[in-house]
Amino acid sequence: MDIAIGSNRLRNTNGIFVAQDQDLIKIERKSDDGSLLLSMELYNPAGSQVAKLERNGWTSNDQDRFELQTSAESVMLIDKTLKGVVFLVKKDGENSVQVPQAKFYLPGGTASEVTSDHWHIGNKMELKDADVDLQGGAIEIQ
Repeated sequence: MDIAIGSNRLRNTNGIFVAQDQDLIKIERKSDDGSLLLSMELYNPAGSQVAKLERNGWTSNDQDRFELQTSAESVMLIDKTLKGVVFLVKKDGENSVQVPQAKFYLPGGTASEVTSDHWHIGNKMELKDADVDLQGGAIEIQ
């Protein structure tokens, strides 16, 4: 799967984002109809897990803080407390998706933010206009 995240193109991925040696986000397409499935562990700024989404279904969602909105073309996760988009993924062709907007925390509390221009992770990493072939592997978030 190819994933456009911000202005970056990550080609030939397995759809998994890995942070601190654990699967944090997984984007899948259903084989029968091609609809998007999102799995994601959600953390707060202190680094504590506050919710977990598995293939568009909640396994935990502390105090119903997060809302999932799905359509034929996209999946959007919203933080109702902070009133912002946590993760938005859209179809972008047969085997590609776009992540035009995201703002979420990693285990440990580091913030990750995606805009149309860049992907910024804490104060360590910023990707802008990258084009990388991951040869079927995961996307490592440092």
